[in-house]
Amino acid sequence: MRILTGKKWREGFLDYHRNKKEYRIQVLAWKNLEKLENVYHTRPRSLRLLINYFPVVGLEGLITKTWSRIREERRNEKYVSCGIGKILESADDKKYAPGEVVGFVAPLHPALVERVVLPEELIFKVKVSDAPAMSDGAILYSPLAKEKPQNVWWKDIRGWSIYSGIKISEKTRKELAQGLKQEIKSTGWSTSERIDTRNASAVSTTKGEVGKNSSALLRTGANLKKSGILYGYGNYAKTNIIPYTRPFVNIQTVHEIDPTQIFLEQGVQKWDSSPFPTKDEKYDVYFVASYNHTHVPITLHALKQGAYVVVEKPVVMDYEELEALEKALRTTGRKLFIGFHKRYGLFNKLALEDLGVSRGEPISYHSIVYELIQPEFFWYNWPVSRSTFLSNGCHQIDHFLHLNNFSKPKDADIKLLQDDAVEVWIELENGASFTTTFSEKGTSRVGPRDIVELKVYGRNVRITDAIQYQSEDNHHIIRKKRIFKTNSYKDMYHTIGAKIANNEEGDSIESILISAKIMLDLEEKLQKMKGWRDKYKRAKEEFSRYFF
Repeated sequence: MRILTGKKWREGFLDYHRNKKEYRIQVLAWKNLEKLENVYHTRPRSLRLLINYFPVVGLEGLITKTWSRIREERRNEKYVSCGIGKILESADDKKYAPGEVVGFVAPLHPALVERVVLPEELIFKVKVSDAPAMSDGAILYSPLAKEKPQNVWWKDIRGWSIYSGIKISEKTRKELAQGLKQEIKSTGWSTSERIDTRNASAVSTTKGEVGKNSSALLRTGANLKKSGILYGYGNYAKTNIIPYTRPFVNIQTVHEIDPTQIFLEQGVQKWDSSPFPTKDEKYDVYFVASYNHTHVPITLHALKQGAYVVVEKPVVMDYEELEALEKALRTTGRKLFIGFHKRYGLFNKLALEDLGVSRGEPISYHSIVYELIQPEFFWYNWPVSRSTFLSNGCHQIDHFLHLNNFSKPKDADIKLLQDDAVEVWIELENGASFTTTFSEKGTSRVGPRDIVELKVYGRNVRITDAIQYQSEDNHHIIRKKRIFKTNSYKDMYHTIGAKIANNEEGDSIESILISAKIMLDLEEKLQKMKGWRDKYKRAKEEFSRYFF
């Protein structure tokens, strides 16, 4: 498929995945309505920014992060657009037949695509008399106007995604139908650019192929690598998962839903724009770094195959998913690793030594956490993603549990402050206590920040931003240590990778259940405080309606 990105009409992109309720449309006319600026975390090109990050991540981390962000420039170009097209593939309900000419609204797409996939809610019948003269060999393209529009009739679906769990109401659909009709009629299509679409490639949602015997060859070869598959090719996967697991696992296939994200990656043989596993896919190791609400379906698929799974946090989104995961783990055994990098950092070993305690003895934990405020249309803000506390606040809570050998919580509570900061306290059966303040207010100079203090009687450890360590007792400073922030991620994936290569067990089932359960308990309380009621439940049902 061809996409207009970086002001160039480029070839070689995968087509968008189409689910059972979506239609694939050949674009005949396309108009940009609005450029969306707040979809992703983006940073300006700045020497000062590089200088700020260098002492935090080091030279290797700086190069890796910079290269990753450069590769995301095409992804970052997102627009709300509308247009006219011809149905190529119908949804299961076949409301619109192949060959039928329709109008549509595309709420989160590149400047222009050759083919687009949309649900019925964003597709509308169009009168022949309202449509411009069009042909199969070209797209009439009307780029973004310099003047701001007076009527933003598409405002309610700006940044909408099939993955968001946001329901498009009938009222919104009627407003879109009316707005689209007027937009098509009022656009000067006769003066539009004509983008050549002759010699179009066939529809393809995959690229490349993995040899049938490649996994076996890898396991019998000199390097003894297992085969791997990755879901979600975002910045985290590019800077951490792929480079740090490469010595242990050969990631052969990558699933990435956004075609503009897909980029040449050493060792990857196959690309797929589907969000979930296909029936014929079987790998030794599944790496799951996709949208949070897609973690469990992929994880369960992998566990049923007897494969290893390395899943990013949060591992589950609700009690129903936790129950399903526990059932699978009780059947398959310890084949799951969760990407909590704080479990693997060097500072843990130093802290146990300097505090003079053994694993399981009480270590109280107090932290102040600052996370980046989320851009307006970033997927963390989707209702199906739940709160940012569930997504990011889990790090410190899991770290506390890990240091206390997953002693069970006996009491806990959460409070929502007037500035939307969150305070949490937890008490464990072993006598340890935890407090944290989680906020999205502060500076983004070097990304997320946290200050952690670990305490026992007469001794204290302070860890700042996961890079500075200092321990002390009543008389003197015991030790100081500084590392790069990327070290714990490298240590985590090297440790996990080595365990997988040696066929060792994953995280203990109890540690997974205890960590996930306390986070869900706190999230449920927070949901009530925010007045969300059944917001997540409805969003999950809406998302599931399209995919399951």
